[in-house]
Amino acid sequence: MRRSIGIVTGLGIASLAAPRAAVAQQPYPGQVPGPAPIYPQPQQPVYPQGAPPPQGPGPSYPQPAPGAPVGPAPQAPAYPGAAPAGPAVSGSVAATGFRVAPTPVTLPEDASETPTDDDENRAYRRESLKAASTLNGATGLLRLYDAGSGAPGTFRFSLIASYFKGSGFLCPTCEDPLGGQSDQSDKVTRAGGLVAISATPLDFLEAYLSVHTTATSDSLGTPQLLQVLGDTNFGVKAFMPHQEDSIFSAGGAVEGWLLNGTGGVGIDSASFGLRGMATADFTNRKNKADRLPLRAMLNIGYLFDNSGNLVNDVEAERGGHRITRIERFGLDINRVDSLQIGLGAEGMFDIVRPFLEWTIDVPVNRQNHVCDTSLRAAGDGCLGENAGFSTTPSRLDLGARVYPWIDGLGFIAALDIGTGATSSFIEEVRPELPWNLYFGVSFAADIVPHVEVKRVMVNRPVARVAPKPSHFIQGVVVEKGSNTPIPDATVRFDGRNLTGMVTMTDGTFRTADLDPGTYSFTVTSSGYRDGQCSATIPFDGANGAAPGPYGAQPGTPGAYGQPQPFGQPAGPYGTPPGAPGTPGGGGAPSATVSCELEALPKVGNVNGTLRDAETNAAVGGASVKITDKLGRSLSLTADAAGAFRFENVPPGDVKIAAEAPGYLLGVIELEVKSHGDITAQISLNKRPKTPNVVVTAKELKLKKEVHFQHDSAEILPDSASIIDEIADAMQSHTEITSAEIQGHTDDSGTPPYNLRLSSDRANAVREALILRGVDANRLTARGYGQDKPLVPNTSEANKARNRRVQIMIQK
Repeated sequence: MRRSIGIVTGLGIASLAAPRAAVAQQPYPGQVPGPAPIYPQPQQPVYPQGAPPPQGPGPSYPQPAPGAPVGPAPQAPAYPGAAPAGPAVSGSVAATGFRVAPTPVTLPEDASETPTDDDENRAYRRESLKAASTLNGATGLLRLYDAGSGAPGTFRFSLIASYFKGSGFLCPTCEDPLGGQSDQSDKVTRAGGLVAISATPLDFLEAYLSVHTTATSDSLGTPQLLQVLGDTNFGVKAFMPHQEDSIFSAGGAVEGWLLNGTGGVGIDSASFGLRGMATADFTNRKNKADRLPLRAMLNIGYLFDNSGNLVNDVEAERGGHRITRIERFGLDINRVDSLQIGLGAEGMFDIVRPFLEWTIDVPVNRQNHVCDTSLRAAGDGCLGENAGFSTTPSRLDLGARVYPWIDGLGFIAALDIGTGATSSFIEEVRPELPWNLYFGVSFAADIVPHVEVKRVMVNRPVARVAPKPSHFIQGVVVEKGSNTPIPDATVRFDGRNLTGMVTMTDGTFRTADLDPGTYSFTVTSSGYRDGQCSATIPFDGANGAAPGPYGAQPGTPGAYGQPQPFGQPAGPYGTPPGAPGTPGGGGAPSATVSCELEALPKVGNVNGTLRDAETNAAVGGASVKITDKLGRSLSLTADAAGAFRFENVPPGDVKIAAEAPGYLLGVIELEVKSHGDITAQISLNKRPKTPNVVVTAKELKLKKEVHFQHDSAEILPDSASIIDEIADAMQSHTEITSAEIQGHTDDSGTPPYNLRLSSDRANAVREALILRGVDANRLTARGYGQDKPLVPNTSEANKARNRRVQIMIQK
C-alpha cells in the first residue's frame, strides 16, 4: 500500500524522514607522524697529497635515533689544507597518499627537518575521514548532528539498513479501515534502508542529502504490506571552523523533506526543520597529555511536520474516520510538529568508537489538530488528554563505528531501544518501535591532493669553531644581620632586558652567560624589604675582547670564531674542554656578589566585623578584646558599622571576645599568620527577655537543647546562643564553684559507643564554655551514655528527650 491511503491493494510511495541529531568526531592534528629523514654516512676527511694523516682514530658520529628531532646531519671535519669537498649530494622527493613521480631536490645548507604545519594539517585531514553520516545524511552519530564536519574538500557516502520483527507491538485493540476491531496480537516485520551523501566545501559548511525506503508488514493490516519509497531529505549545516586546542564548537542546520505520495510529491506535504547543535571534543587538545578520548554533544531542533496532509483525501473518503494505528506507523504519518532534543557521547578511539545517545520528539500542535474521540481509531488517545512521557516518541541508541585498515572506510552497528510511544499511543503521533537494529557501511574521500616530502640531507665539510668563553655571576641572598640564606627570592636585572632568577634552597643563584660589564640587581622575597646589589665582570683583553684559545689574540688562527686545527682541543684560555671556566664545565664564576635583605616584623593583622546573629545587622560600639597565645590582652571599641582592626598581632592562636549592650558575650578563636591579614566575623546573640537558662539549687536547667551533628560531638551553629547563655549564667553566679556537664544518649547503638559519644559531647560543651571565659577549674565533664534515661526509649519522641546535656551543680 502506498502513502495514498485507499481501499485498494496497489502499492504507493511516501515517507517522513524525521530529523535526528548526530555528532561526528573532531579529528585532532599531530596524530600521524611524517616519515623520518635519512642521513647519508659521514664523509671521510680529505687529506692533501703527501700530508700525513692525524694520529689516533678520527671522530665518529652517532646515527639519528628513530623519531629523534631532525636537524642538519653531523659534518666530518676537514684536515688543514685539504682540497675543497666535492659537490653536494642531491636529495629526492617521495610521496605518500597521492603519489607523484620522483623529482630531484636540492636543499639549502640550513634546511630544517622539524615537523611543519603541513604535517599537522595532513594528520587532521586524515583523521577527519572518520566523520560519518547520520540517518539524515549530516555528519554525526546515528541521529545526533556534530557541530563540525570533515576537512574542506572531503565527501562521504553511506548505506544503512534497519530491521525489526516482533508481535503484540500495535495490537490488540486494533481497528481496520472498515471499522472492524480485533483483540488479537499482531505480527510486525519492518525493513528499511537509506542512502546518504554529504560534502564539506568550506571549513564552516556542509551539505547533505539522504533517500529513505521502508517496508512494513502487519498481520492485522489491510493491506498487510505498507511501503514508503523514495522520501528525500536534504539540508545544509553551518558550524564553527576547526581550531586547534579548542574543545567547544557550535552550529546550526536547516533541512527540508520531500514526501512521496500517489501522483508525485505534494508541496503541501513537504516538511522542513531547524536545528542547533553543540559539541565538546576533549581530544582536540594540542598537548597529548591533556587529551581525553571523549566527545559529548547536544542537539535542539524543531520539525515543521506536514506528513498528515498525505492522508487527508483518504480520511475524507472514509467519512472522516481516521487512518488506523497500523497505517499511521507503516506510512510514518504525524499530524503535529515536534520539538526535538538529544544528548549523546562517543568514545574517541583509533579503531572502534562506541557511542550512546538519547533523543526525544515532544509533540507541538501547531496545526491545531482536533482529536475527535468519536472518530479516532481504537486504542489511541489524544494529545490534549493523554500527553506524557509514555506517549512521547523517544529512544536510546547504543552503537559503535569501526574503522579498519583503509582510510575512509567505516562500518556501523547500532541498537535503537524505544523509551516512549512504544505501547501507549495518541492519534497525533506515529508509534515508536520497541527496538530497531541498524547496520551499514560508509566511505569518505579527500579530493585535495597532498604530497609528503622525504628530505635527504647533504654532508658538507665545515671548519671547526672554538667555543666562546663563558662569563657568569654567582650570587647568594642572605638575611641582613644573621647571614641566613633566603630561598625562593626573586633576583631581577636593573635596566637590562634579561631573564631574572630565583634562589635555590641555599640562597644561591647563577646568571646565564653575560658580556663583560657591571650588572645591578633588585632582590625581593616575602617577609623582607626589597634590596639591591651589583657585580662587575671584568674585561679580558684590549677593547673588551676575550683572548682566543692557547693565548691567541682575536682574529688570529685558532682564536674564537676562527677555524680550529683538526684533532686539537678547543678550550678558552688554553684550557681543555670541561675545565673550569668553560661552558658546561661548572667552572669558577667571573664575579660573585652577596645580596642582603632586611627582615620585616613577623606579625599579622586582624580585621573583623560584629553582626547580629538573627538579623545580620551591624552591631556598633561594642567592646572587643583580643588575647594572644601568651595571655596578653588588648581592648578597643568597634566603630558604628561594627568594624574593628588589631595590628601587629604575634603569630599563633588568639581569642577575640565582644560585648555589646543587650547582647550576650560572643567569642571566637583564630590563627594569626605572620605578614598577613586575617578576616573575622563575630555573631552576637541578643540577651533573651525570658532566660533559657534557669539556675536552681542543684542544676542549671536548660529550656533549649544543645544540638550536635549526627553521630558527632560537633556543636551545631544554632546552639551558639544557648552556650552563650550558659556562660553568662556561670559568670553571673560566682557562688557556683563546681559544676558537672553531663552527656546522655538514647539506646540507639552499642553501650560502649554511646558512652564514648556522650563523653565527647560533654567535653565539647565544657571547651565552648571555657572559650567564653568560664574558669576551667569550675567545670568537669562526664558522659553517662544510655544509662540514665529520663523516659523509656519506646518512641522517637522519648529518644529525643533522652539525648540531652545537663549541667548539675556540685558546689
